[in-house]
Amino acid sequence: MILSFAVKLFSQESDFFGVTELTFNETKYVLATATQKSKVLYIQDYIPEDERVEDASNTISIYYFNKNIDAKEATINKTGELDNRQNTDKFCTYNVTENPNGTEFVVDFFTSNVPKSKDEPTPEQESSDYNIYRFRNVMLGEKSVFMIIAYKEKYIGDTKSFQKIVGKKRNKLMEGIITLTVPNITLKTE
Repeated sequence: MILSFAVKLFSQESDFFGVTELTFNETKYVLATATQKSKVLYIQDYIPEDERVEDASNTISIYYFNKNIDAKEATINKTGELDNRQNTDKFCTYNVTENPNGTEFVVDFFTSNVPKSKDEPTPEQESSDYNIYRFRNVMLGEKSVFMIIAYKEKYIGDTKSFQKIVGKKRNKLMEGIITLTVPNITLKTE
């Protein structure tokens, strides 16, 4: 209980965006961590309110770049990374969805630690992730900035089973990220 209180207190002190909670697919997510990675990159991670950071089943992250980055170019860079990963990851797959006016792109992808080559040693324990990245440009006053809203679900165990689980709920997860109300961010720097 003391640790839980300390995490909440720390999170609130570290809130860069003025956003301490989000609602995704009818689940309330609360701010778990906030970090400034560089002069322009701020990241805040949110977890379901009834879970702990150490073992959260899934997270929503907001990557906020205090500079203009083209959403389409960022999407191309991400799919390039995934194309490379497909050379070594047996289960790596992805899809790209673009909104009708071409201002937002969603890349949802599946990755694992299972090697593609039969010559590579298999892991003692399989693990995999399902991710959805929503790339978008937003206005901060007169300035265009870039944001990624990301959903990540981790799984330890049989990767094929996890793929089936994801397949059954993918449409709902995609709809949840696409329709997620993006909070108005007020960047708080020290």
